[in-house]
Parts: sequence; structure tokens; C-alpha cells
Amino acid sequence: MKKRIVSVLLCMTMLSVMLAGCGGKSGSSDGGGSTGSGTDSGADGTAAASDDKPFAGEKLTVLYMSGVYADAAKSIVADFEAETGATVEVVDFPYTTLHEKALLDLTSGTGSYDIIDVASQWDGEFAPYMTDLGPMMEKDGYQTDVFIENVFANSGLWQGTTMGIPNASTPQLFAYRTDLLPDGLPDTWEEYRTAAKELTDPDSGMYGISVSATTGQLGGVFDYVLWSMGGAWADEDWNVTIDSPETRAALEHLKEIQDYSDPSILAWGVEESIKAFLDGNAAICETWPTLGLVQAADDETQSKVAGKWALSLIPHDKTGATLLSAWDVAIPAASKNQELAWEWIKMYTSEENQNKFYDEFGILSPRKTFWERDGIKGTYMDTVREALDTANMWWRVPASTEVDTMLNTVVSEYMSGQTDLETAVQKMKTGIEEALKNAPPEEGTKNYNL
Repeated sequence: MKKRIVSVLLCMTMLSVMLAGCGGKSGSSDGGGSTGSGTDSGADGTAAASDDKPFAGEKLTVLYMSGVYADAAKSIVADFEAETGATVEVVDFPYTTLHEKALLDLTSGTGSYDIIDVASQWDGEFAPYMTDLGPMMEKDGYQTDVFIENVFANSGLWQGTTMGIPNASTPQLFAYRTDLLPDGLPDTWEEYRTAAKELTDPDSGMYGISVSATTGQLGGVFDYVLWSMGGAWADEDWNVTIDSPETRAALEHLKEIQDYSDPSILAWGVEESIKAFLDGNAAICETWPTLGLVQAADDETQSKVAGKWALSLIPHDKTGATLLSAWDVAIPAASKNQELAWEWIKMYTSEENQNKFYDEFGILSPRKTFWERDGIKGTYMDTVREALDTANMWWRVPASTEVDTMLNTVVSEYMSGQTDLETAVQKMKTGIEEALKNAPPEEGTKNYNL
């Protein structure tokens, strides 16, 4: 059965786990130093707390990924300061350095940040240094059943403890040309490759597929192909299973689609792959389409495919599981402003602000009610919602970062012809085993990513 066409505009800029926005910077948002009206000053010049300004004189420092998440944080600073009497500084770094900056602060116990927006693949690594939010949630009657179960399980919940509250989530989806693929994308990767081959005409500059295959993106591409084919890095008890027919099939698939893609794809990031699709030079855009594609695809000043494109789930061989990008806001144990930080989390993840963040910044909410909104439910967004129920995040244990880095390198080596198939598989096996040895999962932790 062909997947039904899902069309037009998806107003969302995401990142993921896979890509960041601007360069790192820090600073307060508009009016960052103000504490709001009606707050008395103490003898030392600092604001004195009052009943209606319970945190007057305190300063909150929050850390976010550069781009829309940091922008969303800055957009509520004035309201938060007016409500609490505190001041807020929003610090942000691009994805490529955010992990290092956050981990250094956490392991040193410096407490520079009262809030950290955590990419869900870092949850297990960061968990020992984070505050258990359970007592605060119980005190305020904060319910987590308002979130999509699969998203919350992959973002914020760790070993039965709530260490963060989900604030953003998106699945990998493919964009395709409806005039060239009127029945939608095929259901299997074999049929997908056949369709891409038929649509490829290098002499005219037309290719079947555009894909983000630069190192840093390629590991994620390999992951969703592997998972969809039924493969996995390891079994639930962390026995490495990467040496499998599914791994070989996934690698061979990636090698073959190079014939149906622009010769430069190994140097392409998201921006380049999206541009190729918008310029009408690719039938399928195999990337994070919400990182700019959907915002420009129907703008005729930016796109040659206006009115001729749609979104689809990825091909479904065995599982159809795609890649999940999710983030959760958490409080470091070293924070000296934990109550104030919890107030920030409640405001940042509130239904009102989650809706606002979609409307203003294109951030998709993990709240169930968001997907019932007029203009959301009953549209192409139902496909996005469907994917969120099954989308996978790679491991969230400390070994995750090392494995992801290794896979990016090995897959890139294989696709560029620096290593052969069997060598690549053995490098993957050795790399995963070494990562698990260097950072063993805590006792009782199961691998759910199968």
C-alpha cells in the first residue's frame, strides 16, 4: 500500500539532534536586567522579595541550543521577570559545542546554569548531575500524562525518574515531488531505490535523492535505514548485534543511493540538501525537511517546486521506525536557584507557551493537545503526529555520544571508498564494544532501542 500524500506547509524549524542554528553567544533578552514594577530595593541596591515578587533579587541563568530554542526562551524572559521579580540571562551555544559546555559545567559542579535544555540522547549521561523533579511535580500537581508517551519516554524520563520536562520533538520525514511521485513514496527501500534510479538524469542535473551525508549527519541517516530494516546496535542486554545482515543491507543501500544523488552529497549538510530540492534538482529530499524546507517550499521566490511537493513517512521494511529529535529542560543539581528554575520550567513548557512557540518559532510541541488544535488535526500534520508514536532516539546512555561519533566516521569512510563493507562492519562492532566498555550502562538499564 502506498502512503497517502501529505502536503503543503509545515511551519517548523527544528533541530535536532542533528543540526544547530547560529554561532554561540550569550546575553539577556530584551529588558534582561529589569525586575518588573512594584519591587522595593534593599540597602545594597538589590531588589527585595515581596509576596507578589517572590524571587526578587535572584538571577536565573538558562542554557539553550542556539536558534529557535534560545529565541523561544528569550521571548518569555520579560513575562517571567515581571511575574517572579528575578532577572534572567539566556546563554546559548550551537549544537556542536553545547554538549561539551554543558557536560563540563555538570561534572565540575560549578553550577553556572540553573536550567539546561538537554538533547534527549544525553539524558543518561547527564542524569547523575541533574535534579529529580518528582518532588516539585508532586508539590504542584504537575502531570506528565499530557505529553505523547513515546516522546516523554525518550526525553526527560530516565530509569523511572523525571529528570527533565519535554519541550520539543520532531521525527525525520521525507519531502518528495508530487508531480514525479504521484502515488507517494514506495513502502520498501528496494522500491525506493528503483524509483530514485528512474528519476535520475545527471545530464540534466536531476537526481532522485538529495540527502544530508556530511559527517555528523550521516550516522543518523544510517540509523533510520538500519532501524526501518529491523536492525539494531545491540540487544536489550547490550550484547552488540551490529554485525548483521540488516547492517550490511543498510550500508549497501547508502552506497547505492550515491548513484542517484548529486556527486557532492558527502559534503552536503541540511542546507545544501534542501536547496537542491527547492531548486528542482531532486525528486526526494532525505533530510530534516523542517529545518527550512517547509518554510520555503511554497514561496515562489525561494522555490521551484511550489505546489508540487508533500511529506511522507520513511519507507517501511520491517519496523518503519524513523529518527526522533527531542529536547527536555532540566535543573542541574548544582543550581543554587532550584525553586526559581522550576518556575521557569513550568512557564517554558506550559500549554500556552508551547502553542506560542509553534506559532512564532515553528517548534513542535510534545503536548497531546497541540495535535488536536484547529489547523493541525486533520491536516498533513497527522503524519508528523503518527511518526512521533514510533520514532526512535539512539541510545541515551553515556556511551551514546562515542558510538554516534564512531558511526559517522565509519559510514563516511565506507561511502567514500576508504574502506570496504566487511571492514566497516567490523569497525562498527569494535567501536560499539569499546564504547560500552569505556562507559558501561548503569546496572539494570535495558536497551529499548531495538
